[in-house]
Amino acid sequence: MSDETTETVDLAPEAADQIADKVADKLKAAKPETPEAPKEDPRIAELIATVAELKAAATKPNRSDLGEGEGVKAKPGEQVVYGGNDKYTFTGSNDADRATNLWLVSEAMKLFAIKRGQSYRPSSRLVEVMTKAADKALHGPAREIPSHIPNGYGGLKAIDADGFVGRTHAEWLDEARTKAMVSTTANQGDEWVPTFASSELWTDVHLATAVTASIPRVAMPTNPYTLPTLDSDVTFYVASTENTAVTGSQPNTGNATLTAVKVMGDVTFSGEVTEDSIIPIAPTVRANLVRRGAQSMDDLIVHGDTEASGSGNVNSDDAAPAAGSFYLAFNGLRKFCIVTNTGQASQLTAALTTTNFTTARALLGRYGARTNDVRMVLPASLYYSMQDIASVKTLDAYGPNATIVQGELARFFGIPMLLSEAIPGATTDKVDDDGKYTTTSVATNDTDGWFLLYNTQGWKTGFRREFTLEADRNIQTDSNILVASFRMALIPSGIATTHTVYGYDITV
Repeated sequence: MSDETTETVDLAPEAADQIADKVADKLKAAKPETPEAPKEDPRIAELIATVAELKAAATKPNRSDLGEGEGVKAKPGEQVVYGGNDKYTFTGSNDADRATNLWLVSEAMKLFAIKRGQSYRPSSRLVEVMTKAADKALHGPAREIPSHIPNGYGGLKAIDADGFVGRTHAEWLDEARTKAMVSTTANQGDEWVPTFASSELWTDVHLATAVTASIPRVAMPTNPYTLPTLDSDVTFYVASTENTAVTGSQPNTGNATLTAVKVMGDVTFSGEVTEDSIIPIAPTVRANLVRRGAQSMDDLIVHGDTEASGSGNVNSDDAAPAAGSFYLAFNGLRKFCIVTNTGQASQLTAALTTTNFTTARALLGRYGARTNDVRMVLPASLYYSMQDIASVKTLDAYGPNATIVQGELARFFGIPMLLSEAIPGATTDKVDDDGKYTTTSVATNDTDGWFLLYNTQGWKTGFRREFTLEADRNIQTDSNILVASFRMALIPSGIATTHTVYGYDITV
């Protein structure tokens, strides 16, 4: 007997082999042993074939390797559903129905929250019941709601005298179909991916990042969120005598606070553009939002600076940053070295060589010893100028033992090299000779290269809201709106400040 609550367990390959061997032995034992070889019983052959099929079915096949850009690939016989990471995703016969059901339930849950108070959270059982009810309502025949019915005493009782219930039902269903369809056909639903697809979007964004993906990530249950930290290491001692305790070590404890800041991107386009464009507009905009969202996360970590006055910002040293510039969200790695911890900034005043790079790397101390824990971020202009340095090992030279790190361009002294495309708000990736970007006389002032070295364990990113894409339509203006947003925080390690180095004033 099987029902929805039955739990299935995959049979281990070893167990499948053992079962198959034992059944085969039993079958062999059942065959008569006579000097003359008897005719093969067709039933035995059929049983052996059945055992082989059972073994193949019981052994869980591995996923096939993925090619670049292929995304999720199903195992044989497995269904892959995009846009949901929950047990309700499969409620509905197709993507559009599933999305509609979940959207209807989310609206109903909002009404519960309003009635019970905003702190109310429905139980998983209530959500499950509501999801099934939505599925039944969606696929059931539409029933006309009468305005009045007999009251049993010869009169009438009002049910929906003004038609409010009927209209609301129709509006909800229409809105659900509009907002929640996730058909893969362009202009027939693919453009309106609802917010519950954020897990898929986050995967897309995370795969597109290089710097962000290298730094440990914390899911923030609150904002702000305080992390306990150790501000010093435990000390070990020699135990010179048996049964004698060594000197106790008391590492200094502390905490660090992650404060998430919201960053958003908003795109509005008309209905005519959607209808008349030679390419599907909404999927194209969505792809651009994902790419720019990933780049913005990386840029925030590398270039973030909260300085909003007329001078001092590492991205706008001689003028106030434009209001609302995303890099004002929090302080990043460049500012950490060149402003906050100036001892971690190395002015090279020359082209990059193995010698001056080693000098800069030495500022990392023990945090630069293990190359697998270190990353180098640099602009394209410096990367190109380094191609003639013998110690640069590009991807095509790694050979069969290459370990390709996400977003990696090459390796320098074994350290993965990651690209930073441009200074935020500028069209160049170069800086002035003080390591900051100057907005005036860019062609003559901002001509120097730079790089960052950081230990990946020296920083933590926090996300109160992962990358989310929401869609809406304004029927009065006949316009479509896509809004992407995330809430992110960044903090350095509390044990030391030597985990990051900024090299600048490099001739390129």
